[in-house]
Amino acid sequence: MGGSLIADNWSLQNIAELFATGVDDSSAAAISVNKSADAHVYEPLPRAAISFEALFDFITDIILRDQLLVDQRFTSTWTGLDTDLRKLADANVIRPLEFLAQADKLAGPRNEFVERLCLTESLRAAHQKNSEEWARARQTPDHTLSATLWGGAGMLARAFISEKGYTPHPLRRRLFQQAGIVLPHEDAAARLVGAIQEKRASISRSTLGGDALYALRLNLPPLPLIVIREASSASQLLTVALQVRSEYQGLRDWLREYQQALVNSDSSRWAQFEKTLRSISTYIESLRGIVDSNAPTFTAGVGVLKVALKGHPVEAMKNQFGVRATVNRLILSGSGLDELKRLLGFFGHRHSGVAVKLIDHFRTKEQPRA
Repeated sequence: MGGSLIADNWSLQNIAELFATGVDDSSAAAISVNKSADAHVYEPLPRAAISFEALFDFITDIILRDQLLVDQRFTSTWTGLDTDLRKLADANVIRPLEFLAQADKLAGPRNEFVERLCLTESLRAAHQKNSEEWARARQTPDHTLSATLWGGAGMLARAFISEKGYTPHPLRRRLFQQAGIVLPHEDAAARLVGAIQEKRASISRSTLGGDALYALRLNLPPLPLIVIREASSASQLLTVALQVRSEYQGLRDWLREYQQALVNSDSSRWAQFEKTLRSISTYIESLRGIVDSNAPTFTAGVGVLKVALKGHPVEAMKNQFGVRATVNRLILSGSGLDELKRLLGFFGHRHSGVAVKLIDHFRTKEQPRA
């Protein structure tokens, strides 16, 4: 299925725990690599922030993807909790697959990804110790490393052999980014999401003026913002996400056609989708008053698409309807501060210490998708 994507059971587990037990005020450990020292450390991050990142990714994928594929063997990590995630499985939005039925195909790619993720000798030694202890006693002394590195390599292998996009758990994503891992798969939805993020970040930077040091710059993904605005409680979030998913059927259809053009290397058809992205970019820049032909525009996966704005009333009209209008609304949907506070309020933390941590977390670090 062209619009399907592999999702992480670990992410779904964190989301289910968030809905079932509320915000966790403890810390999570993210692997941070120091290549010059050939060592790694664990950087503490708010566990609630990791759960919220996973939730934002999940809502985005619910709306933009036809189906989310998960490994059948590990679904018990979230199906055992009484949350609306099970309704998405019942509706076939989440579809479990027996990936380990292809264990022989997974081994080679997984081992290669392990090599690429062992960025330091310290990581390599810790992974080796985990492997030896698992073979001896079915236990790993460093569970965080095992889940992030070994589990992440396994998910990358699943994505590779199935030729699907993959949204990793936030802690895995951080390690993947440090390793510079990019799956050799053309993903239309990922291109669109990246283009929207880039344009939103550009708008955010240009509106801060000279007081950037003290400005509260957030750039949360826009689809979760829409869902948060329309929901009145945490229990409604996934129900509203499914409603928004229905409203965005036209965009998913467009992405499915775009995906097919990429997979088939149909350059003439592919060019039409790129033309739409260029039109959107030109229109957004015109709203900002940018007329320089060298003005920043979308990076759509294959380079910077630059279009001079010479006054195109026809393009402006086109951008009021259909896919162009939908994407424009996402780009111009605001930074998300009010929505983040609203979401925190759903969990009883609008004015808590957790709120301070999470607002600072999303202010100081943009969270790009892999």
